[in-house]
Formats: sequence, C-alpha cells, structure tokens
Amino acid sequence: MAPMTLSMLDWQGWRDVATTLSVAPGVHEPSAFSALLASTLSDVEGKTVVDAGSGAGLIAIAALRYGARHVVAVDSDAAALAVTAENVERVGGPEARARLSLWQADFAELGLLRADVLAVNPPQRPTAVLGGVEPGQRHLHVGGGDDGLQTIRLVLRHARSSEVRTTAADVLPVTAALALDGWLPPERLARTTLPVHPAWEPLTGGREALVDVWSFLAT
Repeated sequence: MAPMTLSMLDWQGWRDVATTLSVAPGVHEPSAFSALLASTLSDVEGKTVVDAGSGAGLIAIAALRYGARHVVAVDSDAAALAVTAENVERVGGPEARARLSLWQADFAELGLLRADVLAVNPPQRPTAVLGGVEPGQRHLHVGGGDDGLQTIRLVLRHARSSEVRTTAADVLPVTAALALDGWLPPERLARTTLPVHPAWEPLTGGREALVDVWSFLAT
C-alpha cells in the first residue's frame, strides 16, 4: 500500500488519521487528546523525538510526518510497539519506518534516552473517576493518582529531553502542581474543547472539556 499523503493537520485531521490505524487487543486506541498533541508537532523537523507510551503510534506518525530525524517509540507493551511499527510503515512508508526505533520500557526508564522532544499523552484520570472506566480498559488509565498528574510527574522526573510536551485536561491543576526542579514553568501550546469519556463527567460536567498541550523546557 502506498503511504498516505498527510499535509499540515489540525487535531480533527489527526483524529481522522487515528481511525485508520490498526489497534491490537489491549492497546490504547488514539484519543482526541493524542490527536491534539499530534497537531502541535509541526516544529520537530530534524529533531529526535520520543513517543512515550506509543500505543498505536499516532504521535510517532505525526513526528515522522513533520520531519523528525529519528523517533523512538517507547511502550511497556510489546503488542503496542508491534502495531506502532506496522502503522508507521503503512501510513509513512519504508522511509518513515527507517527513522523509527522501538523500545519496550516503562516511564521510569526514560532517563536512559536523550532527545530533543518527548511527547506523551499520559494516564491522567484521577483515581476518584476510574470507576467510570470500562473494566477491560481500566489498566490503560491507572496512574494519574489523586490529582491526575502523577504520571506526568513520573515522566518529568525521569525524562532527559530538552522539552516534554504533554496533554492535560484543563480541570487538572498543572501550573499549581507541576513545579519541578529541572524544568521551567510550563507554557501552554494549545487549548481546545474535545470530546471526553463519560468517566470525566463528575469533573467536567459533560461529555466535552477543555484540553491543553503543555510544553516543559529543561533548565
């Protein structure tokens, strides 16, 4: 199959790409949050990018499409890495696949990688709302902790990238709770209203919510 032709896309465009990707059982399907993150990667030409928690590979595909020199897809699930590789080659072709590396690891091992940009759409549903997640999917969303930010803290503690870009639902206290040594105060790169899973409703009051992409620059 010939590679897809992908122009500069907004989050809806990347969401459309996501619907074409293969997803193995138990692998996180690309969400609207991931699509928003993908839409912010148009400045990664020539850079090394880590797709942390690659799932089906949407972020890797976006980074490669926008000219990343090298992308490392990191996931603790071997099945996720397999579908990432499959989707990258199907969407981007052999040339894109040649710029992709795969690493089975968890976020605590990110310190072993040096990169220009680390992009992550982390588990961020606070513990109090996890009961609203389907039992078969709950393992994919555990880790946000009481305020939803625990996985982002984990990434920031271990990342050795010049920049970390992360999604975060706007109801989460990012600027108040994520002042960590080694990182400048976060800058908001994007904010838009996205559809959200029903589990979010106790916090958002509905099936749509503001979602941000934040950039943390290393000091």
